[in-house]
Amino acid sequence: AAFSDAMCEVMEQDDKVLTCTAAMPDGTGIKQCLDRFPDRSWDTGICESHAMDMLAGMSKSGCKPFFAVYSTFLQRAFDQAFQEVALQGLPLRLCLDRAGLVGGDGAVHHGFCDIALLRVLPNAALLAAIDEPSLRAAMQWMMGYDEGLSAVRYPRDAVQEDPLQCPQFELGKAVKLHRCSQTPKLAILGYGTTVYDAITAAMRVSPEHIDVYDARFAKPIDTNLIDFVLNK
Repeated sequence: AAFSDAMCEVMEQDDKVLTCTAAMPDGTGIKQCLDRFPDRSWDTGICESHAMDMLAGMSKSGCKPFFAVYSTFLQRAFDQAFQEVALQGLPLRLCLDRAGLVGGDGAVHHGFCDIALLRVLPNAALLAAIDEPSLRAAMQWMMGYDEGLSAVRYPRDAVQEDPLQCPQFELGKAVKLHRCSQTPKLAILGYGTTVYDAITAAMRVSPEHIDVYDARFAKPIDTNLIDFVLNK
């Protein structure tokens, strides 16, 4: 539902934005987009490879496509993500639902390969949302990223009732969420919703000596931050 609202929001802002899913309109939240923007939303059926290829062509023509797909089913369209999107330098945006473990949906729905698959693609930008404001900010950033494929991953879960403040995304830049009060002895970099677990751990162990960051990107990583925490 959080993604559905965010997707409709970017579609309202720019009439070049369009969206697609592969037989998962209810699960991904694209159903609301199909109802509100029927001329810019599609359900291709169970054919992720075709959906990726179709959206690549639309990107080539100047549109701004968002493909909503379960993380685990992304593998069905990896060939197209590589050949038709990345190697062509086309901006196409992936919204990876059910990232991580999914509980009752079963093993075939666990989304644990998307980072490894997409990191190999040139100019790919891989984001993770930590809560609803973060997801909205990530999608706003992706809407303006034209250097290649981008993707945001998020879990099958309830949104945080008290979300953190969310500054705008910058390519390959992490954000500090907890600054310790004394000389830091440890830095924790969380990626995605694990950030909240990292903050909880820091508060329980030693809040005065542990810094916590939202890494935000799995590619490109914040190398300046890595250098800083290793040499501090």
